[in-house]
Amino acid sequence: MYSAAGGVAQITLNRPDRLNASNRALSQGLTAAFTRAAVDPQVRVVLLAGAGRAFCAGADLQVLDEISAGPDAAHSGSNGLRYDGITRLEKPVVAAIRGACAGIGLALACAADIRIAAEDAVFVAPFVKLGLPAEGGLAWLLSHAMGPGNAAELLLSARRMGAGEALAKGLVAHVLPVEGFGSAMLAYAQDLASGAPASFAAIKKQIFQAATHDFATAQDHAATLALTMLQGHDFREAVAARREGRVPAFAPIAGRFDPPVSEG
Repeated sequence: MYSAAGGVAQITLNRPDRLNASNRALSQGLTAAFTRAAVDPQVRVVLLAGAGRAFCAGADLQVLDEISAGPDAAHSGSNGLRYDGITRLEKPVVAAIRGACAGIGLALACAADIRIAAEDAVFVAPFVKLGLPAEGGLAWLLSHAMGPGNAAELLLSARRMGAGEALAKGLVAHVLPVEGFGSAMLAYAQDLASGAPASFAAIKKQIFQAATHDFATAQDHAATLALTMLQGHDFREAVAARREGRVPAFAPIAGRFDPPVSEG
């Protein structure tokens, strides 16, 4: 499901009867929704959630059964979504996580910039129990969210991790009560949307590049960006708005979302 208002695009995984388990249709729907949010200049923040009592329980069992019979099965393709496209999207993506967040659903959550969990959230990476590698770039994403040691323990044990432990280990930024979680997350995203879109895009890129840049390179890159952005509309507008006691009118941006991998 997709809706947009107040600078926030809400993308909701909508298979609550299957705990929002991923299949080809869900992946294609997510790709379409992220593409729509990317190109809409009025959208500044994407809020990603699951309908009902779970975020995403991983790949649908039907998908797993069919892939085990043959990778070209008609309903396979739960990996069609480009997770690297989410990380490169020029707008913040906030994952609102309730209940099960497992397997490819965990990869989806980890591709978001900010993860906030309800108290009932449970994180599981079951790949070693299925004879599979960590999918969707999850090993890389978890290593950068939690550190390589914590990532290895979660991936290699395939155990369940609760919201409190996820907070302590840096996987999520906040843990909120289940009651009122959806409303609280929307308010959070709306507040986040008051920021400057160009700054969002620049900072997301800086964070992503931190994995390959040393500190000196990152510092030089930041200085070059600052020289450019200090001369831009958003900085002048922010200063003027503070001086005049009003809300700044930052310039909107429209980007793109990478298409899914070809399923030839």
